[in-house]
Amino acid sequence: MSEVLVLHGSPGSGKSTLAGPIAELLRVDGKAHAAIDLDEISIIFPSPGRDFALRNLAAIWPHYAAVPGLRLILPSVIADEAELASLRAAVPCDRFQVCELTAPRPVLEARVTAREPNEFWRDRLLAFVDLFDSRTDLDRIRDFRVSTHDRPIADTAREVLTRAGW
Repeated sequence: MSEVLVLHGSPGSGKSTLAGPIAELLRVDGKAHAAIDLDEISIIFPSPGRDFALRNLAAIWPHYAAVPGLRLILPSVIADEAELASLRAAVPCDRFQVCELTAPRPVLEARVTAREPNEFWRDRLLAFVDLFDSRTDLDRIRDFRVSTHDRPIADTAREVLTRAGW
């Protein structure tokens, strides 16, 4: 039996930041787990398109799924319901959940501005914050939401695990 938990949210919401502490809590509990960052498995220039990461994920998933009781942490922005369906198809599992991570817009903008190495990436991700903020489909994408603002990362990680039933 394998389970997938997607950490979904705007740029700057803490998806990648939170994956490590969640993995550490699972390790301490002795639970089989893995974290796969779709951004990391799709670093290539020029970009072959958004579905490149999903194709990579689908190719490696069988190796992970062979681990008994595996829980997969998957930080990613889900673009729309069609991409959610594609993501589900890439990682067939017994249980699939989406946790939307949230923070106030000024916090998201400050996090993106602080972490990006140059103006090109800052501007691009700030535009994605705008786009994410205008979405009307998020309630159809997520199973539950967790705020990453104004609290310790460890507390947020525990809340995500509790809400996921892990």
